[in-house]
Amino acid sequence: MNSFVDFFLKIRNSNIFNAIVIAVILASAFYAGVTTYDLPDDYETTLNFLDYAITVFFLVEILIRLISEKPFYNFFKSGWNVFDFTIVAISLIPVGGAETVFVARLLRIVRILRVITIVPEFRRIIDGLVKTIPRVGFVVLLMFIFFYIWATIGSMLFNDIDPSRWGNVGSAMLVLLQLITYDDWAAVMGDVLEVYPYMWIYFVSFLILNGFILFNMVIGIIVDVMSREAQVKPSNELESKTDQDSLL
Repeated sequence: MNSFVDFFLKIRNSNIFNAIVIAVILASAFYAGVTTYDLPDDYETTLNFLDYAITVFFLVEILIRLISEKPFYNFFKSGWNVFDFTIVAISLIPVGGAETVFVARLLRIVRILRVITIVPEFRRIIDGLVKTIPRVGFVVLLMFIFFYIWATIGSMLFNDIDPSRWGNVGSAMLVLLQLITYDDWAAVMGDVLEVYPYMWIYFVSFLILNGFILFNMVIGIIVDVMSREAQVKPSNELESKTDQDSLL
């Protein structure tokens, strides 16, 4: 039994096997993109065959990874493995009928996300982003508070100038979001300055507080966490290698 499991373990750890998996994921991405075009029926038949082949390959691949675990339920102790298993399970859901074509395409597009679990660097990036959530969350909450305050003030002051932009808090917050991305913000400010020349203070103060300070704080937190993760990784690998040498 151990030799049987070891056989599948060698397949799972094989660089060739991992390269094939990545190639199939890229083929899945190609399939998802091509299906957005209007193609002749002959091409549709070929693409359907490609879709079935990709689905079967993913099923076989996930079974190999399940069998190679000792015991097999250890496979589900990893969140990334559960993510992979869920995507494959979703792709197996049968769909039929013209009304479900859109849903079927969405399910097929989700398979592209599997490249995250195959490439270790992608996993490290996602793990790092997850670790930034607690710190970034407070900064984003503070940004939302300032958004709400400035949007309320803007809707009260500029409603008569441009009701489509400043008619209520919701639309005003969308305008402020446009400002923070620097998307034609000078034109938005210019319309207001024609009526209220001194209201540049409103726009400049918002951009400095949210666009320059808080938004850059979010970027700084992400960079800090990523750099810490990059420092921890080599030390962990060195400790693992030292442990292996001591066992030998």
